[in-house]
Amino acid sequence: MERNDREPGYDPIALAAATEKVVVRGNLRKYVQLGRKLRFYGGSISATEVGCNLRCKFCFSDKPVWKPGKTGRFYSPQQVFDGLDRAARKHGTKIISASASEGTIGKDHLFELLTLVDQSEYSYVLETNGMILGADREYVQDLKRFKNLHVRVSIKGCNRDEFHRLTGAQRSAYELPFEALRSLIAEGVSCNACLSVSFSSKETIREAKEKLFEIRPGLLRSLETERIKLFPKVKSRLIEHDLITSDPLRRIEG
Repeated sequence: MERNDREPGYDPIALAAATEKVVVRGNLRKYVQLGRKLRFYGGSISATEVGCNLRCKFCFSDKPVWKPGKTGRFYSPQQVFDGLDRAARKHGTKIISASASEGTIGKDHLFELLTLVDQSEYSYVLETNGMILGADREYVQDLKRFKNLHVRVSIKGCNRDEFHRLTGAQRSAYELPFEALRSLIAEGVSCNACLSVSFSSKETIREAKEKLFEIRPGLLRSLETERIKLFPKVKSRLIEHDLITSDPLRRIEG
């Protein structure tokens, strides 16, 4: 991605570097908790990470994203794995992950965690907005050595304008998750895409699907679409930014 300092919005790659200084110390990373049961992927266990490089106005995560310096505590990869393992054994699932922030921040921490996962019976879902992976092909190349890994790339909005409106980031950064998918597929890393569509029209959804089809037609077969939930703080933020009206459900679903 060619970055332009005069382009409206913030640079997610620069924000990732700044955030990493707050939430990463060597191979330690900040988390809020290390093992809650989720319904996703047919039932999974997820840790709650701290620190993201996007500021999505519809984000449910709250303090882990908006106040990373005052949220969570530092854990080693072994501590994170042990927490996920305990919860997974309790609930009888083989799928583990981390969520609520950006999974690719803190590469050394992540790679040590994935090494532990590869020595286990679990599969790890790396949840990412694709910004860092899209900007760093070597990062993706390093991921291909992990056999128990699946990468879920969440695309915020269905074109550059929607992305900028929903995240406040530079429009050009919208291309990064698509580049991440290209790199992941080229390197043979298991992956799929998820589109945030709550503020999209049928036309822009079609445009985004066409972009994914051009990368690989199979991405449409595994494509997830995501609609926001109006948690109280999310609703307040959306009203503040004029993204919903007094009839928000009709606006979001329409």
